[in-house]
Amino acid sequence: MFELIIIILLIIFLISVVYYIFFSPKSQLLGKVFYRGNQLDKKVVALTFDDGPNEPYTSQILDILRRFNIKATFFPVGENIARDRETLKKIIDAGHIIGNHSYSHALFAPIFTPSFKKQISMAQQLITDAIGKPPTLFRPPWFFRTTAMLKTARTLGLITITGTFASYWEVFKVSPQKIAKDAIRNTRPGTILVFHDGYNNKGTERTKTVEAMQIVIPQLLKAGYKFVTVPQLLKIE
Repeated sequence: MFELIIIILLIIFLISVVYYIFFSPKSQLLGKVFYRGNQLDKKVVALTFDDGPNEPYTSQILDILRRFNIKATFFPVGENIARDRETLKKIIDAGHIIGNHSYSHALFAPIFTPSFKKQISMAQQLITDAIGKPPTLFRPPWFFRTTAMLKTARTLGLITITGTFASYWEVFKVSPQKIAKDAIRNTRPGTILVFHDGYNNKGTERTKTVEAMQIVIPQLLKAGYKFVTVPQLLKIE
């Protein structure tokens, strides 16, 4: 029995180590990533949205941001852009920032091709064609990264961004109140807050996220927070 407990504890320890090295938003062991802003004495927060475009939810989020006069940062997936360039144009026309979130959000791609070059380059080209200039931000899918991937991003002139998941339960489409409660609790000065308007390289229902945004934004404004884009938060072009 004692040996079994030791084995279980060892497995948990190894899983924790692997998670910290390859997935933790804060880990710098494989290379530099930005997971929050440096001005920790100022109540600023950057809203980010991953895995779009995904209609009608992306447009619903855009409507909410417009209502509160907030600019956000979107990390769309290349395959989704290829299917829906019109919604990407709506994001751009509304004055939001676009970052690179890979072409297909493929789970095993970084394992078999550690450089991730094709995935990053294809998405980079799609976004460049759409907005007329290459994006400067890259967010790895699931925050999973390798040293080679981060080198590829730097070579392409990209700054790697992670952040704080608004709610780990968002993917399970829990109630808007639960998502909002987690998001507000996880917000600190300088937080890069991660929501999802889609799911990987295909759409999904995001009504709960849309409804949560209508709770999160007023509550954080009431708490004295100012909303900025990731480049504004990090003071980069």
